Amino acid sequence: MKFGEGSEEPISYCPYCGHNGQQCWYTTEQIEHINSIAANTFLTPEIKKLERQLIGASNGFMKFDLKSNIPDPTHPPIEPDDNFEILHLSCCNETIKIAKHNHYFCTICGTEFDMTINDSKKVFLSHKGVDKGKVNEFKHTLAILGYHPWIDEDAMPAGTALERGLLRGMQESCGVVFFITPSFKDEGFLETEVNYAIQEKRKKGDKFAIIALQFVDNDGTVGQIPELLTTYVWKKPKSSLEALREIDRALPVAPKLIDWRDGIDGVITTPIAKSTSTELSTEAKALLKVAAAGDGRIMHFRYASGEEISVAHKSMLPDQNSRTIALWVGGLEDLQRRRFIKAVGHKGEIFEVTREGYEAADDIDDK
Repeated sequence: MKFGEGSEEPISYCPYCGHNGQQCWYTTEQIEHINSIAANTFLTPEIKKLERQLIGASNGFMKFDLKSNIPDPTHPPIEPDDNFEILHLSCCNETIKIAKHNHYFCTICGTEFDMTINDSKKVFLSHKGVDKGKVNEFKHTLAILGYHPWIDEDAMPAGTALERGLLRGMQESCGVVFFITPSFKDEGFLETEVNYAIQEKRKKGDKFAIIALQFVDNDGTVGQIPELLTTYVWKKPKSSLEALREIDRALPVAPKLIDWRDGIDGVITTPIAKSTSTELSTEAKALLKVAAAGDGRIMHFRYASGEEISVAHKSMLPDQNSRTIALWVGGLEDLQRRRFIKAVGHKGEIFEVTREGYEAADDIDDK
């Protein structure tokens, strides 16, 4: 869950199966951390208080020395940076990071989301073969704008059964554009595409658009609207630019994140949010590389005078400047998030390189 965002209502539903419950979504690591904080916050002061009371009551005739085996507070669990999906649930304004599934449930209200429909964001371009050149112009322009146009011969590998390929293309789309020129006849595979489109519209509702564009030839001949499409609104654009506007206006999806192109100097761009970073920090790379080449262990100790991060008996901190410490501790956390290292023991002071960590270290060497 993205902290500080979304509904004030409690987390009540499992995002994978929809189970309804409260106060049951803590991980084992979170519970252990909460218990260790609670024990040190409440029990340790009470033990000290009891010790003082006993000493005071004895009037110096008896000596008391109470000892406790309550461990020190654990370090807060590190959020793993696994290859999760980042999704925004509009129903409760929640942003969650989650493993890929075909169905999800809102963690607050329990609304179910069918991801097979949610991920169907292509735009199916239906046309007669003789109009391929005209439709390709629309395809290239839509792709530049950020859409994902689907054309049969481009999208289907050789050997694909045509009707099966057309059905798959329609299922993966959020809308279909029928380019109804005088050459467009409601027969053969075009008839199949019309039937598939109506089938998807009934299944997906407002998540699927049927866009019929009626074109006129130079001699004034008009394309005939298929009977099955006459119940839907169609447009008669006077130009390709007007047709493009009609497509953009009718589709249920829209391209986002207008930003500077690569290579433009002196500007700041906004990255698209991803679950995992493609690049480790310089400090994380250094820690992983040295640890993998040695005994595979990283030590992190905190003292009253500062901190120490060492690998293979070598200190990795060049100085005790607070900024320097933050950078190297951040590198350590980067490795934990990616599960390149794992904590050994409950104090969070000793870490070992994992299998994935050794593989990542080899990749660093290769580069």
